[in-house]
Amino acid sequence: MNGQARLAAQSRKWLLEALFKLLKQRDYSAITVKDIAETAQLSRRTFYRAFKNKDELLKYYGEHVMQRYLAALQQHEDINLTFEQVLRVFFNFWWQERQQIKLLIQQNLFISLLPTIVPQSFHLYELFDAPWHIQGTPQEINYIMSFSVAGFWNILNTWLAKEDPEEPAEMVKILLKAIHKLKS
Repeated sequence: MNGQARLAAQSRKWLLEALFKLLKQRDYSAITVKDIAETAQLSRRTFYRAFKNKDELLKYYGEHVMQRYLAALQQHEDINLTFEQVLRVFFNFWWQERQQIKLLIQQNLFISLLPTIVPQSFHLYELFDAPWHIQGTPQEINYIMSFSVAGFWNILNTWLAKEDPEEPAEMVKILLKAIHKLKS
């Protein structure tokens, strides 16, 4: 990455940090591009070089966090992950993002990231040979992935909205227990 690309990436990072800092203080609808740029100690021109508006900045977060989640999954040498292993990766990853996610949930912004994240999620079955979700025709896989992504999304929305969410390991146990009950 050249110097200019590194500077642009750093500016995007600072703008994103500024947005989340402001979300702790006020409602998203009351936050302006000027507010974000000033909090990041950057010019509005710099903001507009990176993003069209604050919604694009929020969308960038969704895309960026999903890319990092996919990278976390790919770090596992064993691409034949069991469902339990996928749950562990899922809950551990999102636990690290809990403060940002909680802010988005509180402001009813988390749901707006779903259209950004869903298309990327559908590439999971191309990356991993996880039999619990990729067996079947393309149409069956599409339905299973839709069901899985929406289910995981709702779990995040419920789990991380709590004042004191359970630890990731506890969430894995809870889901595995629930799935075993469903199978019975």
